[in-house]
Amino acid sequence: MKLFTPFDVLTAGLALTRLGIEAQGVIWLRGLGAAGAWNTPFDEGWRAMREKPDAFAEAMAGAAQAALRGQGTAQVVSAAVAPLTQRARDNRERLEGRGRRRWKD
Repeated sequence: MKLFTPFDVLTAGLALTRLGIEAQGVIWLRGLGAAGAWNTPFDEGWRAMREKPDAFAEAMAGAAQAALRGQGTAQVVSAAVAPLTQRARDNRERLEGRGRRRWKD
């Protein structure tokens, strides 16, 4: 097993921070959509539930591959977080692109 350096731990910590920021952005936009202030698709709530198993399966596979290659704990965490961050970023960009809801006068 590879020993980790402080930089590996820093990288893993930054990856977790990025995931938290992206996820909070998605939660915020979906909440605005539920309140009627943001333009979200009708099935956004269902999509939020439907995407979770696939995203976590990808994360588990990435972590398992990193662990089987003998990488250190920090690299395993980074490998697990990468697909989750990408999914959250894709969701945030998709929701941001829809824009705020425009009310008709």
